[in-house]
Amino acid sequence: MEQRALAQSDQNDVVVLGPNPADPTFSAAATEGAYKILGVRPGLTISVFDMVIGPDFVGRFATEPCVAIDFLFEATGQGWLLDKDAERRLSSVPYRPGRIYVMAAPTGAIGFYDVPVGSRFKGMDIRVDIALWQRLGAGDVLANLDENHALHMASGNGTWVGVLPVPPDLLAVARALFDSAMVENDDLTLEARALDIINASIGAMRRSLAPQTIPPRDRRPLERARDLLIGDLARPWTLDDLAREVGLSQKRLKAGFKSLFGFAVYAFLQEQRLLEARRLIEASDVNITQAAIAVGYSNPSHFSQLYLRRFGIQPSRALAARSRAREA
Repeated sequence: MEQRALAQSDQNDVVVLGPNPADPTFSAAATEGAYKILGVRPGLTISVFDMVIGPDFVGRFATEPCVAIDFLFEATGQGWLLDKDAERRLSSVPYRPGRIYVMAAPTGAIGFYDVPVGSRFKGMDIRVDIALWQRLGAGDVLANLDENHALHMASGNGTWVGVLPVPPDLLAVARALFDSAMVENDDLTLEARALDIINASIGAMRRSLAPQTIPPRDRRPLERARDLLIGDLARPWTLDDLAREVGLSQKRLKAGFKSLFGFAVYAFLQEQRLLEARRLIEASDVNITQAAIAVGYSNPSHFSQLYLRRFGIQPSRALAARSRAREA
């Protein structure tokens, strides 16, 4: 892990969004790879990371007021926004490669992140504090961010998260910035590329991009459907049950859910079930059968096949790794 200020920056300290390898609670031994934090100018920090995740890469994070723009080149797992007491999960953010996530937290944010052990997490975070964001002429953008915004993915406790479109030219700039930051190219080039990305993000957030496939009236029921699935993973949901619970037809539920969240309903439910089962196996005292039943799988053999396909490891091996870690 490396942390420095760029040549043109007069700040003494640099800051990072989310898990920080400089924090004493971060398990450097468990997670391998590169993590660099670059202070560009007061109020602007770039973090780049390419890591293989270890068993301790899970936990809560808190940020100061900021807007964070994150490119994920390789990623899996998910995060959640938490309530003001940092106890209740309000809304989930699945981590997927090839996306730009923007988190606007005018009063700061509290969250929770969980990334599968052994997976690769590669990307970068551009963090802009609120004062600089306003000096860039984008204060109006923050005022118009709510759950009805076309790019909205999650929100709660004063924090808004959206997923932006990634045109090829912007992706090229992001990859160039990542590569330059990793090899310490010209500092002014780093700053220029970061500002290009910030400007493009402001433009995308400001434009009225009303979704063509999701009527505005369907957005809240679809988000409620997502939250119902996450809130009761063991329930044997049917499309008819879920559609009736949220007041949509099955056709509108299926089409809108896939368009808004990038998963079909049952694919999303399976992903959430397996992520929760992995958490239970790695962090609690349950056995494989108990973990399977807790998330809605009555057949442990079928559950083990799904787990292996999703995480590349048998749940029995994950359970054995947990036992060895506790004995160490």
